[in-house]
Amino acid sequence: MKNVVKKLFLVAVLSVLATSHAFSQSNQQVKETEGTKSSQVIEEMPMFPGGEKALVTYLKENLKYPTVPAENGIQGRVIVLFKVEADGSLTDVRIGGSVDPSIDREALRLVKAMPKWIPGKQDGKPVPVKFQVPITFRLN
Repeated sequence: MKNVVKKLFLVAVLSVLATSHAFSQSNQQVKETEGTKSSQVIEEMPMFPGGEKALVTYLKENLKYPTVPAENGIQGRVIVLFKVEADGSLTDVRIGGSVDPSIDREALRLVKAMPKWIPGKQDGKPVPVKFQVPITFRLN
């Protein structure tokens, strides 16, 4: 069972790496100012400390594929939405695309436990930016 879980985890991590870059580059160029959305392009997007490789390492060390969904063949991509504040903290963490309650909880747990991010910048100043990270849970 441990080997199956390790393989499942590796697939989940690799899927995150493959999809998170596309989401962060194309869908996240929105600045939030005083609670209102703006279509202004952000000059510098927020980044996990150390970049994508560090994000994959973080997930590899912390992700736990829930046992019941794995045993029942449940898989899919969870979209986790959040805001990276000007100080790098993550707020308003929620599920934007659900798979299964257990898998959703694991994805939320991972994001909520992340260290502060490097905030996005506009005109050289840190600004809050809405962001999303897809986490794919896939069985072999």
